[in-house]
Amino acid sequence: MNIGDTLRFFRTKLKLSQKEMAPEYMDSSAYSRIEGNVRSIKIDELQNIFDKTGISSGEFFRFFDLDDNQTKFKDLYIYCATHLDNKSKKNKLLDYYKNLKTIEHKNPTQLSNYIAVKNYFGSHWDEVDEINQQEVDDIFNDLMKKKFYLQHDYILVSNIARLFSAKQIDLIIPRIIPVPFEKNRNTETKKFAHNTLINIISLKLYAMDHTGAEKYIKLAQKQNKMETDYNFKLNLQYLNNLLQYLVTGEMIYIERVHDFIHILEDIGENLHANLVKKEVKILTHDKDSEKMLNSYEVGLFKQD
Repeated sequence: MNIGDTLRFFRTKLKLSQKEMAPEYMDSSAYSRIEGNVRSIKIDELQNIFDKTGISSGEFFRFFDLDDNQTKFKDLYIYCATHLDNKSKKNKLLDYYKNLKTIEHKNPTQLSNYIAVKNYFGSHWDEVDEINQQEVDDIFNDLMKKKFYLQHDYILVSNIARLFSAKQIDLIIPRIIPVPFEKNRNTETKKFAHNTLINIISLKLYAMDHTGAEKYIKLAQKQNKMETDYNFKLNLQYLNNLLQYLVTGEMIYIERVHDFIHILEDIGENLHANLVKKEVKILTHDKDSEKMLNSYEVGLFKQD
């Protein structure tokens, strides 16, 4: 919903008139034009409405969507990722992807979406190219030039981190994590920052770089201390237990890994559980580092 639609939504749910909704100094006709998206609203006017009605800004902006097109893309992306054989949705996402492919100079959102599609669907659909090394290097170089990172930057890194070299990872991560001004960042930005660390730790395990995995586990454990991203915490603990089993061989750690899988199954996260089972089987049975790296893929639950 846009801002006018969102105001109308709350007003009708609260059963208020436009006069009761509008700031004291604003006449009903001016407020009506705001709801009709004819007149823009100032920040102080919106704050006045919040104070008058008791609507919290956080709740309001969960309903308000300035970028409806991006929301539609996310919904389509997630649906296709979980329904790979749905032809109508697939064709819709492919049309969007092909259009992005023709744009030479993509804006930040377009580039982020383009890489997200290639990252996941490149290994599932023949119509989608996989990310190439030139794209990886160009994105890395652009990221290294930045002084401040926005949400789309974190999405990019989350989706492409598995393709960075060890040196590139060690250079880019200290620049983006901890997330600067974390208290002011939205949940989604922090989620992608956390997912980046999960992806890197997994990659280090597949490369049999246990020292590197431990390094990034310790960094990850310092994040999210004041937040309640339990998905991140559970995945991090799972990877830590898996690492400890690979290093020590002690059965207590693999038992905890299996407990994590059982939890996923108990709450109905069967796809995630199956991905973890596959990962554990590869990492605990195959000692060929090159073969293991070739088996590594970032699943849906490690990128979005």
